[in-house]
Amino acid sequence: MSHTLHRIKRPSGQDKDFVVLVMPARKKNNTDVVARYGQYIDIFKKYNPVNIGGMKIGLLIDHTADELKKLAEDEAPMIHAVYETREDLTGVLRELKDKDLGFSVVVSGLLDDVRKSTHEAGLTPHSYHFSLGVWGNKPKLPPAPLLEITTMCGHSMISAGLVAKMVKDIKKGKKTARKAAEQLTRPCMCGIFNTDKAEALLTELAQA
Repeated sequence: MSHTLHRIKRPSGQDKDFVVLVMPARKKNNTDVVARYGQYIDIFKKYNPVNIGGMKIGLLIDHTADELKKLAEDEAPMIHAVYETREDLTGVLRELKDKDLGFSVVVSGLLDDVRKSTHEAGLTPHSYHFSLGVWGNKPKLPPAPLLEITTMCGHSMISAGLVAKMVKDIKKGKKTARKAAEQLTRPCMCGIFNTDKAEALLTELAQA
C-alpha cells in the first residue's frame, strides 16, 4: 500500500506522525472481518490514537472506538490508526505481534523511527517502501506548508484551497485551529489524517 507513504514533511515541520494500516487479503484470510477489526481497534485505542478509521467504518473524530467496532462492515477494505509518539507506535506493534491476529500490517513514518519501533517490538519488517519525492513541474504545486497538511490524505480529498481558507478563518477569529483541523479531517475517510499535527501546522500558518 502506498496511500500513507507520500506524506510531505518539511525540515521545520511536525515529526509526530505515524500511521498503522491493517488489511486482510481478499479471498485468503478475510474471514470474520468485523470481529477481527474489533480486536485491532481494541489494541489501537490503548495507545493514545489521534485517529482511527476506514471506509465503511467511520472516523474516531465522530465516534468512539467502541462505536467504530459496531460500524465496521465485512467489506471494509482496511483500517488505520494514527499516532503521535514513537513510544505509542512501539506499544501497538508489540501487542500486534503478541496477539498475531493474522492481517497484514503496514507502518508509515520516518524510516529511522519506524526501524527503532519495529526492533523494540521484536519485529523484522517484511519490506520497506520509499517515497522518491515529487517529480514533474513542481512550481505548480501549492506551498510546502500547505502540502504538509494536504498530503496527510493519501487520496487527495483535502485541497490546498480549503487549507488556505481554514488559515484565513483562524486569522479572522472565525474558527479555532482545532475546529479547522477537525473540519479538514472529515474528508479523509480512510482515517489516516493526523488532526493534532494539522492543528499545530494551521496554528503556525495563521501566525506567519
